[in-house]
Amino acid sequence: MIFSRFLNSIKRKNRRSETWIKETLSEFYKSLSIITDIDQLNSNFKAKVKATLSVDDINILLYNEDLNRYILTAEKNEKELNDTIYFLPSDKLVFWLNVNKTFLQVQEHPDIISFLSEREQNLIKNYYIRLIYPFVVMNKVRGIVLLKNQKAEKIPKKEIELMNSLFDHAGIAFENAFLSKQQRDRTKKMYRSDRLATLGQLAAGAAHEIRNPLTIIRSTIQYLKNKITDKQDMEMVGDLIKEVDRINDIIQGMLSFSKTQQVKFKKTNILELIGQIIKLSNTTAKKKGVRIIFNNHTEPEIIEADENLLMQAFLNILINAIQSINKDEGVINIDTRSSKSDLGSVNERFVEFTDNGCGIEKDHLERIFDPFFTTKNEGTGLGLSITYGIINKHNGDIEIKSEKNKGTTVKIRLPVKQKK
Repeated sequence: MIFSRFLNSIKRKNRRSETWIKETLSEFYKSLSIITDIDQLNSNFKAKVKATLSVDDINILLYNEDLNRYILTAEKNEKELNDTIYFLPSDKLVFWLNVNKTFLQVQEHPDIISFLSEREQNLIKNYYIRLIYPFVVMNKVRGIVLLKNQKAEKIPKKEIELMNSLFDHAGIAFENAFLSKQQRDRTKKMYRSDRLATLGQLAAGAAHEIRNPLTIIRSTIQYLKNKITDKQDMEMVGDLIKEVDRINDIIQGMLSFSKTQQVKFKKTNILELIGQIIKLSNTTAKKKGVRIIFNNHTEPEIIEADENLLMQAFLNILINAIQSINKDEGVINIDTRSSKSDLGSVNERFVEFTDNGCGIEKDHLERIFDPFFTTKNEGTGLGLSITYGIINKHNGDIEIKSEKNKGTTVKIRLPVKQKK
């Protein structure tokens, strides 16, 4: 309702006074506090700014404490854009914005632009940035808005002045929405970690008590099997052995969560590791007509990791992707990227698995890392839980985005060096 009235008012703004436009904007930015979903906030804010200012597009970057950088929020083609459109707290532009606490008209201040680093200047030039506006919250720059115009036209000052109040209120709204999302994500991670730790303690205590009688049961069944001659009875005994082995696999999977499990960090070539899991799963992929494409966007730098555990985690994800595809032209893309620190050294590696499989229902996304949760007819439901535990032990993150009948992307972030 507010959005519709706002757009209609903007279309008629030439026939209205500036005072009336200000009142309309004021009515809209009051609604910003109601929106808590950062994607919705991003979409609405962009629509309003585009309708008011002489711009082609807008990029909004928010400060992420975990990554120690200003990153894009709610962008399409996020993977490609995040490699180039970002700012570090140590960047000269961020320094200037923190000192001046005001917008920067690029074409009016070539002296300031020349003061910036080569990377910053190229970003501004290549993406046709005409106006840079800071989101200032508690006297600190918490976000940066980049406004683009490919026609090389300056954005009129009157337009900017009219939008000043909206930008200021939007900065607070984005900060609140971002912190709310961050808190929800951290709570989920803590909840998952607690569940895995509890399961690990349970497994460590119960495994011995269960495995001993299980071994006796299997040996007894195997002994009886050798004495059976009836074909039907033989099949029943075979099924019993399979079930005992399945129980044993579940116990082994539960033990993967145990806190006592030793993680042996050593220098690991992550690209070679990915090459190995592709070789291991190629036969399964070919049987289903699935192509695996490895897109390497980074140099083969070594990371500190437990090679065997990391291989298990990657293999779980790749096998899941293959199993999710039920079409003639199945494709799985594996992408690698790197992230650099303030000093320019690589401090993180990103690995992404993207398939065009059946996808995951929205209701199931919240539960996919839960132990024993599975949508498959076969399986223990421990694969992704084990994978989550392995990535967590590497002080990394794993995130899954999926759309039903379109496919799934699994994004993994790993530190290059482990904290001592």
